[in-house]
Amino acid sequence: MARHTSNRNRAFVDLFTYRKQCCDLAESLVEFMRPCMNHGSFPAPSLPTAPVYSSGRAYAERWRNVYMMRIMPESPHAPHSLLHRMTGPLAIEGQWISPWVTFDFEATEIVPSWNLSAPPEATVVVSLEARLDDGTTTGWLPTAHWNDLPADITTPSATTRSSESSDTSAQTTSQIVSLQVDTLTASAPRRLNAARLKIETDAQPAGEAAVQVVLHLAALSGFAPGKCQHHEQGQNHEQGANEQGANASRKPPTAPLAVPVRSQMLHADTHRAVGGGGESWCSPTSMVMLQEFWRGRPLDAETKEHPVPWTALRTYDAAYSRAGNWSFNVAHVGRREADGQGLEALVTRLHSLAEAQTLTDGGIPLAASVSFTSDELPEAGYETDGHLLVIAGFTASGDVVVNDPAAPDDAGVRRTYPRGVFDLAWRRSNRTVYLVHPTDVPLPPAPADEPTW
Repeated sequence: MARHTSNRNRAFVDLFTYRKQCCDLAESLVEFMRPCMNHGSFPAPSLPTAPVYSSGRAYAERWRNVYMMRIMPESPHAPHSLLHRMTGPLAIEGQWISPWVTFDFEATEIVPSWNLSAPPEATVVVSLEARLDDGTTTGWLPTAHWNDLPADITTPSATTRSSESSDTSAQTTSQIVSLQVDTLTASAPRRLNAARLKIETDAQPAGEAAVQVVLHLAALSGFAPGKCQHHEQGQNHEQGANEQGANASRKPPTAPLAVPVRSQMLHADTHRAVGGGGESWCSPTSMVMLQEFWRGRPLDAETKEHPVPWTALRTYDAAYSRAGNWSFNVAHVGRREADGQGLEALVTRLHSLAEAQTLTDGGIPLAASVSFTSDELPEAGYETDGHLLVIAGFTASGDVVVNDPAAPDDAGVRRTYPRGVFDLAWRRSNRTVYLVHPTDVPLPPAPADEPTW
């Protein structure tokens, strides 16, 4: 079967395949030497994921949530992850700069995500500034030019929503940091130890209230020297990373959640100019399923168009040429309706499937980013170097119940994937998830030492 290419995919599939082959060889060597090494379990090498970015400029009414995520994609230990929330809302006019948020561990990447409550034409610029471990700063790097207008189905490149700043002079060309789609990455040996966001809005109409913002600096992860103990059941990060030896302590799951099913493949020939059509719309399709779970319908669904292409048009990134920009997907979903009923949506990274089960047991489904070969997960019927699907719960034996939008039709979306293989596929994105819930529905208690939600 041809490779299933999702909208998380950036290009350079050949490079991905080459790196994958190298990692597979490394895993084989580890297995061969394991009897001699007496190290218990080893984390499988993390595969590089295509960076996803955001970009932005200009007018906004009533910001609600902004998030920042940082991750360390490849380290000798599983990444540290946490979510820092700043309370709000905060009123801003024209421009607002967050305080510096410092990290207690080193990081290699930062990914911002945000929620905006405003008319679709409201546009905002999001910029990032990071501080490196040598004390220098990057200066302001425009990362998102965002609004919720639909992409032009005939000329999607004309879409004003873009992860490429209109101010190209502000884009970094540094050898130390690079900014692509929605991810700021530091090159070795440099690391990131603090960051802040700047939000710029257009001039507002006379009489309009100031922009309202709630800032969430989200999903920070990296390697903390000397801090290798996993918070969960006393496991270290290597054990937690492999999900090995956890059967005895795994708690029984609740029944999987009744998440509505949607197939992206039913729209394979729809708006093909918009990121390749339905074949690449796993991210917006997963978001539709999460919205319909909570609201019974997607937000702003008073439309004659099917919600999957409707959502894809509003998450399309003109610079990325796909509808899979993580930040744009959560920004689209995390908007309040006129009745004030809103969804909070953010990008974060979890430590383990046990954390995912804590959320699903608490009634919170989530979308997960995975990549795998057809040999690794034959149950899927395809292979992918980047794909989003919904985790709806777990079986009594611990396997993962998913809504996989890559099914050929809605009837085939609900599936069960083996726990170990699923975790391997998920670890290749450092266990990245979309977390969506109504603003009036509390989340389960988060891990105390490194909260990831």
